[in-house]
Amino acid sequence: MNSSVRPAQLHAIPTQKRPDMPSKATEDAEPPLVIEEAWGSKHAGPSLSSEIAIPTVDNYTNATSIAVRSETLPAATFDEVTVHGIVRGQSETISVTDNGTVRDTTLELTVLESNSSGTLVQATVTETTTGDPVTTGRVDVGNQSAALNASGMAVLELEKRPSSLIDGQYVPADWWRADQLYSAAEDRATVPPNYPKFQKLVQLFLVTLLWFLPVALAVYGFDYLTDGAVLGLRDHQ
Repeated sequence: MNSSVRPAQLHAIPTQKRPDMPSKATEDAEPPLVIEEAWGSKHAGPSLSSEIAIPTVDNYTNATSIAVRSETLPAATFDEVTVHGIVRGQSETISVTDNGTVRDTTLELTVLESNSSGTLVQATVTETTTGDPVTTGRVDVGNQSAALNASGMAVLELEKRPSSLIDGQYVPADWWRADQLYSAAEDRATVPPNYPKFQKLVQLFLVTLLWFLPVALAVYGFDYLTDGAVLGLRDHQ
């Protein structure tokens, strides 16, 4: 509909919590870029009158930095990113810098203790080439997660005793926040069988012997006094 009426003022209303990546990707094609994270100052969403039917958000981030990732673009051609500001109509092209080499890591899981109430697992992450401890990132075992300490170790307590195998994964820190990039790693540990200790077996044997020895002596004595006439444990003379 053509109209000579024009708005006196223009206002930008945030309708989503974070920036998005417009793309023409279909079900058979992945978008060229994916926004991993956006950060900046946080603000409360605006309140509009009931006459204005525009959806808004309760809280949104006035993004000043974004981290993007691409799994489809060749690394040789992925050297710059253009960001378009839809409100002020400004655009900015930024060169992509190399953050360095991704170092391979090794994860080692060790079962410290395991019983009916739970299992205690120690995870150690080191650089594969040098063996130096990795101090960033976290380790996931089951539904538990723990950050690595200065020695590259983390201790996780599983609430229930798992099956005979425990699978764990090292998850590196976000690449846009890390000074050194690391690869992910996986490991599997075997839970030792929950056999009773030797001391407990000896105690069980002694208790059983003390319980049944008097009974056995009483039965044998009764059979001896009756000359085997009742129980038949001894031959009749």
